[in-house]
Amino acid sequence: MTNSLVLNHFGFLELSGEDSKKFLQGYTTCNLETLTPEKAQIGAICDIQGRVITSFLLVEIKEKLILRMSKDLLEKTLRFLSKYIVFSKSEIRDISDELFCHGIDFAESSFMHVKPLENGLEIDLGNRRELWLNEKESNKEMCLKDWTDLEIDLSHSWISSENSQVFLPQSLNYHEIDALDFEKGCYLGQEIIARMHFRGKLKKRLHLINDPIVGLKDGVLISQGRKKTLAVLKNTTGQPIEVINQENKRVLAQPI
Repeated sequence: MTNSLVLNHFGFLELSGEDSKKFLQGYTTCNLETLTPEKAQIGAICDIQGRVITSFLLVEIKEKLILRMSKDLLEKTLRFLSKYIVFSKSEIRDISDELFCHGIDFAESSFMHVKPLENGLEIDLGNRRELWLNEKESNKEMCLKDWTDLEIDLSHSWISSENSQVFLPQSLNYHEIDALDFEKGCYLGQEIIARMHFRGKLKKRLHLINDPIVGLKDGVLISQGRKKTLAVLKNTTGQPIEVINQENKRVLAQPI
């Protein structure tokens, strides 16, 4: 039996026009040259310092690019990209009142495959599916924290307004989930991101905590599920470390 829910914390931006893919290629960590209507991509948009402004799930449909991201970053991202898009033959707009995100806790092992539906589309995310539909349904069969545990199982995490422009994409493990391509051409922030990859030593990295942590005294929470937590912690060893939560209890954090 599958369960579903409405993912109200997600919203959508749409890029259209003949230069939309060329334009976005210069601002994303993923390589849009490999993007097809049949396969979605995870990626991020960074500032000039290589810090992630927002992360997204991207689909190409009917010669348009649709980016699903945290709703509280739509305005910031729209404002950021709008400064540069005026120089290209493309347009960007918020379509969060036209498209709505739903989740289903079942997948068919066709990772990142995009399937057209009569009222939208469906994306297979390995252990769950997202449905982007033209109408919002009132499905409440599943708790959001259980959905977040599924995201954590595959190290999928999404930047929100609380941690925007704080981390390099490597600190969020994006290079391990095909959301960061070191071989693509130049994009904003690429020089600093590449320098860290080829010459630097990552000081802050994503960790898995097998406990539903409410808060940490040292570190930044990224995703909180019913059973698991993702957090960015300072750790240059690559080995598990103990951290102290807000209840002054020690918990083990495993670098991913």
